[in-house]
Amino acid sequence: MKNINSLIDHTNLKPAASEKDILKLCEEALKYNFRGVCVNPIWISLISGYIKNKSIKIISVCDFPLGSSLTAARCKEAELVIKNGAEEIDVVLQIPFLKSKKYKEIERDIEKIVNIVHPQGTIKVIIEAPILSDEEILSATAIAESAGADFIKSGTGTSGPVTIAQIRQIKRATKLPIKAAGGIKNIKVALELIKAGARVIGSSRGKEIVKELSRGGLKI
Repeated sequence: MKNINSLIDHTNLKPAASEKDILKLCEEALKYNFRGVCVNPIWISLISGYIKNKSIKIISVCDFPLGSSLTAARCKEAELVIKNGAEEIDVVLQIPFLKSKKYKEIERDIEKIVNIVHPQGTIKVIIEAPILSDEEILSATAIAESAGADFIKSGTGTSGPVTIAQIRQIKRATKLPIKAAGGIKNIKVALELIKAGARVIGSSRGKEIVKELSRGGLKI
């Protein structure tokens, strides 16, 4: 049985997050021994120095949150984030192309980013499930897996909360591990998502979730 803290990517992707906020995030991650810390690219050098030689994974995002940049720009961002110390990158799938059924373009894009991130790092592809149909969720997941993704991540959190139905739909489409993210604010929701198939929980409320769980003396 694992403690839930080992499944949480403690996250602060707010545009107004200050250095003080990011250092507080790192301190909480160290205190509660979370799986990882996820921040915007501008903070990767800071946290890679702060959490150096620790077991906590250093995570950043790419083309966040829109997934609308050119492949060359996305590749360069991924390259720089890995160079600056990230171990994992959560890259937003090119949502406009998905809506336009440009599946080959999406797959080529992800393949190029995967080739940059591997073998040094791990890549999670964010499919933004809250704004997709069931069919689009299946298509996005299949494309990401075919292109070499290591994880499927449900969403950015900016387009709505993750749901149990979304995680179940993703799980039906792939054997890859799933990261659930978006609006996960309490232990009840976190545990339901894990039961539905999520292997990682991305949340800015990691501390509150762990405290709530510890009060009940539970493990997963």
